[in-house]
Amino acid sequence: MRAKQSANNMSKRTLTITLLLGVWMIGIIVRLIWLQVLRHDHYVARAAQNQTSQIETLATRGPILDRNGKELAVSVIFDSIFADQKMFNDKDAKRLPEKQKQRLKTAQILSPLLGMSEVELVKKLTGDSGYLRLTPKLDPEKSQEIKDVIQKNHLWGVAVQREPQRFYPNDSLAAAIVGYMGEDPRQPGQIGGQAGLEKSQNNRLEGTRGEIERDRDGKNQSFGRREISAVNGAQVMTTIDLPLQHKVELLILNALQISHAKGAYAIVLDPATGEILALANAPGFNPNERPKSGEGEARHNRAISWPYEPGSVMKTVTYAAAFEEGALQPSTTLNCGNGEITIGKRVIHDTHAYGVLPAVDAFAKSSNVCAIRVAMSIGKQRFYDYLTAFGFGHKTGIELPAETRGILTPVEKWNGDSIASIAIGQEVSVTLLQVAATMGTIANKGVRMQPHIIKQVAAADGNVLYKAQPEARRVISEQTAQKMSELLEAVVTRGTARHAIQLNGYTAAGKTGTPQKVDPKTGKYSQSKFMPSFAGFVPATDPKFVIVVMLDEPQGAAHQGGSVAAPVFNMIAQTALGDFVVPPDAKGFRDALTALSNKYESKAAEEDSRETEVIAQAQATATPQTEGRAANQAGAQVTTKAVGIAGPGINVSANIAPSEVTKRSQTQANPTPMLQPVAAGSVMPDIRGRGMRAVIQACTQLNLPMKTSGNGIVVRQLPVPGTRIRPGDECKVEFQ
Repeated sequence: MRAKQSANNMSKRTLTITLLLGVWMIGIIVRLIWLQVLRHDHYVARAAQNQTSQIETLATRGPILDRNGKELAVSVIFDSIFADQKMFNDKDAKRLPEKQKQRLKTAQILSPLLGMSEVELVKKLTGDSGYLRLTPKLDPEKSQEIKDVIQKNHLWGVAVQREPQRFYPNDSLAAAIVGYMGEDPRQPGQIGGQAGLEKSQNNRLEGTRGEIERDRDGKNQSFGRREISAVNGAQVMTTIDLPLQHKVELLILNALQISHAKGAYAIVLDPATGEILALANAPGFNPNERPKSGEGEARHNRAISWPYEPGSVMKTVTYAAAFEEGALQPSTTLNCGNGEITIGKRVIHDTHAYGVLPAVDAFAKSSNVCAIRVAMSIGKQRFYDYLTAFGFGHKTGIELPAETRGILTPVEKWNGDSIASIAIGQEVSVTLLQVAATMGTIANKGVRMQPHIIKQVAAADGNVLYKAQPEARRVISEQTAQKMSELLEAVVTRGTARHAIQLNGYTAAGKTGTPQKVDPKTGKYSQSKFMPSFAGFVPATDPKFVIVVMLDEPQGAAHQGGSVAAPVFNMIAQTALGDFVVPPDAKGFRDALTALSNKYESKAAEEDSRETEVIAQAQATATPQTEGRAANQAGAQVTTKAVGIAGPGINVSANIAPSEVTKRSQTQANPTPMLQPVAAGSVMPDIRGRGMRAVIQACTQLNLPMKTSGNGIVVRQLPVPGTRIRPGDECKVEFQ
């Protein structure tokens, strides 16, 4: 009985042990499956992390250039201090206090050197995002000081590293276009473009980062290395002409200071291509400096992002629509209602009372009443269609961030007087760029070229990634564009801009605007706050430049577009025409210049004939004693004329043979290299009001040595315009 009971107990123990062993083995198998199958990738990655170390290498950010290859933004090598946040944090609770202590120690030692408080630095060192840039662009002395402090105090988790960083060699010049770099608020520690092309082209400019991977043993010593090279960023070439951009910025800044306005803005556009040659905002900012408190407004590109009511500039679209619809001709007479018209319960006035005027004069004098009558003659829907065709209510698509589309209410939501308001530039908001595109459409014979500011983008290896192909779209017929050009030119010759636009030798066309700002307190138009503007193109006969200028709230009695904005347009036009060497197109000026040139050519021919006659007489009457001397004199004169000898210090002796004259002229001490002789009868052109480019071309064509003083545009010149160029003359130019 006992033996049987003992056997049963043994069986139970055996079964229990077997079950326990089975459960244990199943547990081990499950655990192995969990580790080797389900968590395989995780532990392989952890092993690789323990056995290797990765260092990310930054690509050099691509440059931003103007249309001629001049640098607007470049990357240069600076020292920066980085921190590895993971080195100051640990999931192991036992090791965490030690790392927190190290973090506090690092903050106490480095905060004075980095110019930040301990609390701020501790906050930056807290986290697990990896490498974080603490301070960029350290100067060499500060960099070495921080290196010494890190080594002396055995600080870990922080290091000084060399890296490419952004630099703007022209400081504030074209800052609104180029933009600036800064920390991305969505990705702490990550630096990227914050405005302008730096932001819109960030993916192309930043390139692709590289990586260096090192194998390490249990003692953390490296024994292998693999590297993926970084790919540098692409090169962005803009359409901007840097010298013109510089002058435009100076001119609008000067206008801002004189008028005490809140802001001044200007755009110069090539109507044939849609290229933006200059785009300026004042006041501006320096992208090399960190944003200052209250500086946010100055960093906005208001020329493309700020919608405003255009005022009378909108009458350009109003009249163009009527011409295109066949409802109007330049000679059509319009009743200006003695300066008053009633639309519903609203009475709209002109600044001056006019009666019946031809359309060209009604436009030139900027009659509100006539513009309203013109808009009503084509109807709401057709007028709205032309507004959208010109691009209002839509973004232009320029390659810059923060562009707005303005405000154009759908026609089905118009009020009873909306057509009257929009016809004179109220109840509609536009951007300065939209206005420039509209003027460009008229200047380009009715074809709207999409405004753009990027010419091309090329990879670091030179491969072209993008080339501008702007959309070209016909908006109005060539005949309508020609009629509008006549109206716009009348504004300059006998209209609201007749006193402001004075371009010697050139025709101009444009439209003034003096919109009132809405008072936010009353919701009504202010009687003291205006945004005067002028939009036009030059030369009127063959437009090369569309120029739009606007000032925000100028102070003083002068607040009209013709008295405040048009003079700035005039100066910008002078600069652009001179810098790009555009020949004068005014018929009277060209005829006078031709007559003057013909006069001096005739005079030169007479002098040459008289000179030949004198030499012949001298030879005929020469005695044996004087014959050799006369021959030498004649030879010297002929040689001097042939080789173009001129200038002080050259004395041709009658006893010197022609060969000696030539030899002496070639060895004469003169800092200016000898030029080819000027053509007989050459006349000095008028280069006043032009830039250096025009001066160089004119003086080179005339083979004149050039002497200049000052900078800017030409205010004085010698020889004076229209005079005959003679041997020995120099091109003396004074800029201001």
